[in-house]
Amino acid sequence: MRWVERCGKKNIQLGKKVNLFSSYNRDLLIEKLKSKSFDLIIIGGGITGAGVCIDAISRGLSVCLIEMNDFASGTSSKSTKLIHGGLRYLEQFKFSLVRETGTERAVLHEIAPHVVKSEKMLLPISKDGKLNRFTTPLALSAYDFLAKVDKKDKNKSLDKESTCKYEPLLKNKNILGGAIYSEYRTDDSRLTLEILKKSYSLGAYPINYAKHLSFIHKSGKVKGLICRDQISGKEFKIKSKVIVNASGSWLDEITGDKKSKLILSKGVHVVIPKSKFPIRQSIYFDAVDERMIFAIPRRETVYIGTTDTLYNKSIDRLRVKRGEVSYLIKSVNKVFKSNLKIDDVVSSWVGLRPLIKENKKDVSEISRKDEIFISGNGLISIAGGKLTGYRKMAERVVQEVVKKLKLKYTPTKTDKIKISNMSCKECANLVSAHFNDKIINSLYNRYGSGIIDIYEIYIDLKKDKDQKSHLLSELIYCIKNEMCHNLSDFFSQRNSMVYFNINEIRKEVDMLKNQYCLFKRISKEEFKNEEKKLYNLIKDISTFT
Repeated sequence: MRWVERCGKKNIQLGKKVNLFSSYNRDLLIEKLKSKSFDLIIIGGGITGAGVCIDAISRGLSVCLIEMNDFASGTSSKSTKLIHGGLRYLEQFKFSLVRETGTERAVLHEIAPHVVKSEKMLLPISKDGKLNRFTTPLALSAYDFLAKVDKKDKNKSLDKESTCKYEPLLKNKNILGGAIYSEYRTDDSRLTLEILKKSYSLGAYPINYAKHLSFIHKSGKVKGLICRDQISGKEFKIKSKVIVNASGSWLDEITGDKKSKLILSKGVHVVIPKSKFPIRQSIYFDAVDERMIFAIPRRETVYIGTTDTLYNKSIDRLRVKRGEVSYLIKSVNKVFKSNLKIDDVVSSWVGLRPLIKENKKDVSEISRKDEIFISGNGLISIAGGKLTGYRKMAERVVQEVVKKLKLKYTPTKTDKIKISNMSCKECANLVSAHFNDKIINSLYNRYGSGIIDIYEIYIDLKKDKDQKSHLLSELIYCIKNEMCHNLSDFFSQRNSMVYFNINEIRKEVDMLKNQYCLFKRISKEEFKNEEKKLYNLIKDISTFT
C-alpha cells in the first residue's frame, strides 16, 4: 500500500499526540471544543486573532479560536506585506508611535526571522513629488534614531546620479535625489499561520471554517458561542468565560451594534511580471495624486500598491475595478520609463482596512490606531491597527481578558517566543541531499523548521515511487499540519502561487491530482469541485470589473 493511502486511513499523529491542527482530525477537534469550557474564545483567525491567541495561551489561559473561512483569508493576506517602521507618523509628530513600531519590527524579526526580513527600500525624490530634498534626510535620520535602527540598516542619502544608478528605470529628468532606508518584508498569511501553529503547540485550539451564529448568554453576559461547521453544516456549542471579537471588517456584524464603529478602506495591489517591469529593488514612490505607493519585487514578479479608498458595499466578495488598476499603472508610468498597460497585470489582491471612525474627509487621513471596545454583555472587541502592531494590540486585549477573569497579571511573553527554532543553514544541512538551494530557501521562507517535515514526507513518497514533487510534499504537509482543506487555500494562504506564480498552477494541479485524491480520500467529482473553486478564484483575481 502506498504512503499516501496509508496516511489516508489513520489519524495524523504529532509525536505521540493526535494532531488536531490537521484537516484530517477535524471531527476530533470539534468534539474537544464541545467538551471543554475555555477561559477565552477568540472570533477571527487573522493576524489580530492569532496574536491574541498566542499571547493568551502563553500566559496560561485555556484558549479556542474560530475563523469562519480559512485562516488569514481576509485582510491578513491582502496587505502590502511589509512590517512598517512608522515613517509616516513622523509627519504627524507621533514620536512615541515611531519608537513603538520601530521596536516591534526588531522583535518580529527576532522571533520569526524566516518570515520577517530586512528589505532595502529606494526613496526617489522628484520635482513634483511629496518629498522634500532637504527635509527628507533629516526625517529619515530622526526615524533611525527613534526606531533604534541597526547601524547596518541606517538610511543613506543619494544625489540624483546615484539614485538613477540604483534604479535606471526611473525617469531621471524629474529626479532631484533620493535615499535608501530599511523596511521589513513579510508574508502576512504565512506569519498568521505560523503564529497559530505555535499557539496550537502551546495548547490552544484554533479551528477554521467554523462560523459564529450567536452568543450563549448567562446573567446577561456572553458565556459561549453557537457555531456552524462550514464543512459538515452541523452546529455545535463552545463554552467560555470571556469572548474576544477580533473579526476585523466583520466587527460590527458580530457585535450587533446599530451604530457602526468602523470605516472600511479598500486597498488594491496588482502583480506584474518582472520581465515587463524589471526594477532592481523595492521602491516607495509618488503616485499620480498626493499619495505614495510601493513597487516590490517578489519571485519573478513585481507587486504594486496600494490604493486607499472608502468602501461601503458588501464585504463578502470583493473585486478589483479597472479604475483602481489604471490608477496604479498610471502612477508607475509617471515615475518610471515603462509603458505598462492593464493587460500586463497577471494577478491582484484586494483587502479592507477596518479603521476607527473619525470625522475626516479623506479616508487616507484616518488614523490607523487600534481601539478596544467592551460591550454591555461583556464582549471585548478590538478594531483598527496595522500588521506591524499586532503583538502590542494582542497584549492590550489580553490584559482586559485577565482583568475580567480576575487573575493575577503576568506580563506578555510573546516577545521571547520563537516561531521557528532553526536557522535556514541548520535546516539546509538536513535536507540538502534531495532539495536544492532554491527549493530550500523557498520552503524555509514559508515554513521555517517545518521544512524538515516536508522533507520527510518527500522521502516517504520517494520510497514508494510516488510522484517525487516537493510541491506535493508541501501540500500534504499543509493538510496534515496547517488545517488546509482545499486547493484554493493551499495555493493562496499557504504558498501564494495564485499571486506570484499564477501561470504554473494548472500544470501543477494536473500533476498533483491523483495523489491528492488518494491522500484526502476524495472522489474525482469532489476533486473537480475543488478545482472549479480554485479556477474561479484565479479568474476573480486576474480580471477586473
